[in-house]
Amino acid sequence: MKKMFLKNAKIVLESKLINGSILISENKIEKIFTDKDVISELTFDEVIDLEGKYLGPAFIDVHTHGADGADAMDESEEALRKISAYLVKEGTANFLATTLTSTKEILKDVLKVAANLQDKDIEGANIFGVHMEGPYFAIEYKGAQNDKYMKPAGIKELEEYLSVKDGLVKLFSISPHNQENLEAIKFLSDNGVIVSVGHSGASYEAVMKAVDYGLSHATHTYNGMKGFTHREPGVVGAIFNSDNIMAEIIFDKVHVHPEAVRTLIKIKGVDKVVCITDSMSATGLAEGQYKLGELDVNVKDGQARLASNNALAGSVLRMDIAFKNLIELGYSITDAFKMTSTNAAKEFKLNTGVLKENKDADLVVLDKDYKVCMTIVKGKIKFTNLWTTHD
Repeated sequence: MKKMFLKNAKIVLESKLINGSILISENKIEKIFTDKDVISELTFDEVIDLEGKYLGPAFIDVHTHGADGADAMDESEEALRKISAYLVKEGTANFLATTLTSTKEILKDVLKVAANLQDKDIEGANIFGVHMEGPYFAIEYKGAQNDKYMKPAGIKELEEYLSVKDGLVKLFSISPHNQENLEAIKFLSDNGVIVSVGHSGASYEAVMKAVDYGLSHATHTYNGMKGFTHREPGVVGAIFNSDNIMAEIIFDKVHVHPEAVRTLIKIKGVDKVVCITDSMSATGLAEGQYKLGELDVNVKDGQARLASNNALAGSVLRMDIAFKNLIELGYSITDAFKMTSTNAAKEFKLNTGVLKENKDADLVVLDKDYKVCMTIVKGKIKFTNLWTTHD
């Protein structure tokens, strides 16, 4: 059994920081030592001195469409591997490959490609499943999704998606504005899929009814949904008030004003918010013209916008930047890790997202400026810019 020893780290636990070391055995965290422990007699295959850097749970991104020129909708294994290799550089160890509205045939093909790579040891971050974003949305809140594929949900179609591979579809975004979609929410929830409200103009009451049907998540909160007013609390109001809903947020300072991020966290609490990137294929590349699925996108000044109507078209955000933005807004490093890793791990019942013995060794090393220095996925170093020493 290969043993890797990470020493001299500022270890970020769920509620505190400790100075210490972590022993990784194969793909799990075997033991966490404090500086007081005497550990010289143990032998390790690899010893890495982190020289006082932060060591925390690697990020989890449950909503990303692509990066580095690749899109989950490319229907190719190569594209998913490219996304995986890029995401690991930003400290992400687990992600959901996220779809867009499309034909049933294309969506099934995308699912089949993802099924082959799910939880496999690939180039970088682990694909733990798929987030299906659509196609059962409200056209008036289509955002950067192609509305020609938007329609009411059908259980038969959903059965086809879920039958591609058991446990592949982990998250499903849907608008609860009609009875068909409410029935779909119940069906998905009964089949172990987490259901999210997204691209929706549904009333407050309709969203609360959807919660009764099993809805428990919100897709990029504030964006692509009916906002909050005191006379019509809308989708946002339901997200605010329902303790059952885990709220995604794109914290790139473009999609949502930082103070509106603070409002969300204040209302929901740090345990009920998950940072996501909603990143598209241009992430990590130069400004210019790109595609989001079939739609043309211009990327300029850190913003991705549709060529047709200038609507925001996903983001070019990285999880490490979202993390840093939380810190800048005044949140503690422990809370920042909750909203970029722990909360998602708990929600999707992953054996990760927190540094504890017997958890998967999905770790990120950050320097004092919160830049990613190393990412470990299931005990393997998938990205590093540190020198390592072998005993």
